[in-house]
Amino acid sequence: MTSRSRLPAGSNDNVRASELAQDRQHTEVVCNVLLLDNTVQAFKVNKHDQGQVLLDVVFKHLELTESDYFGLQLADDSSDSQRWLDPTKPIRKQLKRGSSHRLNFRVKFFVTDPNKLQEEYTRYQYVLQVKQDILSGRLPCPYITAALLASYAVQSELGDYSQNENLPGYLSGYSFIPNAPHDFEKEIAKQHQQHKGLPPAQSEFNYLNTARTLELYGVELHNARDQSNTEILIGVMSTGIVIYKNRVRINCFPWLQIVKISFKCRQFFIQLRRELNESREALLAFNMVNYRACKNLWKDCVEHHTFFRLDRPLPPQKNFFAHVFQLGSKYRYCGRTEVQSVQYGKEKGIKDRVFARSPSKPLVRRLMDGGMDWESVSRNSRASLSDDRLETQSLPTRSPPGNWANLQLRRRSDVK
Repeated sequence: MTSRSRLPAGSNDNVRASELAQDRQHTEVVCNVLLLDNTVQAFKVNKHDQGQVLLDVVFKHLELTESDYFGLQLADDSSDSQRWLDPTKPIRKQLKRGSSHRLNFRVKFFVTDPNKLQEEYTRYQYVLQVKQDILSGRLPCPYITAALLASYAVQSELGDYSQNENLPGYLSGYSFIPNAPHDFEKEIAKQHQQHKGLPPAQSEFNYLNTARTLELYGVELHNARDQSNTEILIGVMSTGIVIYKNRVRINCFPWLQIVKISFKCRQFFIQLRRELNESREALLAFNMVNYRACKNLWKDCVEHHTFFRLDRPLPPQKNFFAHVFQLGSKYRYCGRTEVQSVQYGKEKGIKDRVFARSPSKPLVRRLMDGGMDWESVSRNSRASLSDDRLETQSLPTRSPPGNWANLQLRRRSDVK
């Protein structure tokens, strides 16, 4: 008779625990997130989890209540553009294999009025974002405005100007704009002296109130070409879509004026509402780098339109045949809208939160997102974002048959 060797009591549990530990090791990924204070924080998550899990651990680390305005952005080499981490898709499908997983924590939705941000800490994160965008060249800013913004930042960090303490050169270690002129520090110091008595919270509010008047504040830019094959930039913002050629705004289409936004392969289409003197609606077509860049732009439009124009997100599509035949794109923005975010901030926001502010020092490393030259400031800007008001609210409808993905916009009075 063959004798069987018996494992000691509890050995099976130890083996099982070891196997589970190995499984976790194979399924866990480390994501390095560049925060807005220029620090890099590593977060360990399960690669099979949805993107929302990673977003939640970042928000928890920052203790961020008004998190709906923010997102995680990662590089997409295939489209030569930036794309946002999708909270509804598994993390493993969005991160590249065998590479370091780096993401940027950024403001995703720029409000046109800082009063809508309920927490001082949220406004501070906005200030960090705008400071970073100006310093990297992503957000062009006229000289005088840049000096005023910098002076508000200095007032927030250092307090009132003191002739005894703030000696000449006290701003030499600070960085606010790329390739700063030699007299820029003097201009900042001059403005700083005029902010006596302003506490940090009010200084940052004034900073955002000034920054929102900049031409490209809150504009997410996408490289494209028009029908004459001329390079242009398509910008998506809270109030609609803007077109830039040679760094100058040549067209602006408010959401109210747009009937439908769609894409097919690498072509992006904007269908405009018919004017009284026209027989049909105008259709504008643009060429993107590739399909992925085209879809990134379309998703950007869907998210901005939903966030800024609707009271609440639309429910997911429940069309059986569309699901079976995979007709078009079923993507829908699933987060809170601006209306819901403001209400949530009023209910859950921490008004008296204490936190440390980081100094306006040089960037710790080159930012992953592209920028615009400091000298490329448009002199032909139209009214500021705060003046571009929308009168009615629009609703998207489901995608039509075919390989099209669209966002159909209708006036509320047309919706039964």
